[in-house]
Amino acid sequence: MEQLKQYLKVENQLTFSVNTQIKEQLKWLIGTGQIEPGDMLPTASLLADTLGLNRNTVNWVYNQLQDEGIVTMQRGKGTRVASGKGTELLRKERLPMKRLLSATIQAAQEEGLNLQQLFIAGLAYTLLDSNQQLIAQPILFIECSEHDHPFYREEIRRVTGREVKTILLETVKMNGIAAFGTLTQGSIIVTTLNHADDVKSLLSTIDQKVHIIGATVDPSIYLAIAKLQSNTTISFVCLGEAGGEWMARRVSDAGRTDLRSDAFGLDDKERLEAALIHSTKIYASEAVYSELKHRAPHQVELYPMRLEQGSENLLQQFLIKR
Repeated sequence: MEQLKQYLKVENQLTFSVNTQIKEQLKWLIGTGQIEPGDMLPTASLLADTLGLNRNTVNWVYNQLQDEGIVTMQRGKGTRVASGKGTELLRKERLPMKRLLSATIQAAQEEGLNLQQLFIAGLAYTLLDSNQQLIAQPILFIECSEHDHPFYREEIRRVTGREVKTILLETVKMNGIAAFGTLTQGSIIVTTLNHADDVKSLLSTIDQKVHIIGATVDPSIYLAIAKLQSNTTISFVCLGEAGGEWMARRVSDAGRTDLRSDAFGLDDKERLEAALIHSTKIYASEAVYSELKHRAPHQVELYPMRLEQGSENLLQQFLIKR
């Protein structure tokens, strides 16, 4: 996107990392509507060259935005601003911020104040203000790339009100504790029941408790499946095959053994194209729903997940009280 060259800036003298500067500027442009859902972002190489950065820096930013549900990344197709819950939430947050900040900046300029110093002082004020009860501990959520990790991340954020950082299990297995950097210091670590043993084993060298949560299926899907005719073909699609299989296993809970079903990940293009032709219903996890619903609005239904009540109760102990 050509106009990004006119917007994005990198200030080396700031204490905030370059990664954070770029990520937050992109979130601001998307959240305030200057970049719209569906817009393509520049390739990592192009944006890195434009800003004089390493390509890995931009890749990190794009991956973080993808984890937050703000962009989608597809090999060979580039990075596009998403149109799902992550972007909607960002816009709900940033548009009121824009109105407040515009008024604050105008008042500060009338007083002749240095804006950088003002906002750094504002951060200090927030940290010191006991009425805000701002708790710095982030939640580190560990999940594999094939399950609907954006669903869990948003649910954890909804219940606790805390910042949630997603670290993929594959990254931890490849890089060990180094994958966390300094993030484990004072952090709350959460994972899903599917990967509890793996995560506990990987973190066995540090004295860190691992909190385990799980998801269940909304009963409405059982009613929908019960109404399907015998030998109906249905498909279950998640970010990866393991996630799709988790979804498909719940069909047996509806008591239907006479249905033909398939489960796969969004990246399996061949099986996806076959499902679009042969499946009567395609149940899509929240992470892939928007993309599939756009392609086949009459076939695709949202697979209705929700946190188990015990998991919600567990997370409530980390609720930030305001």
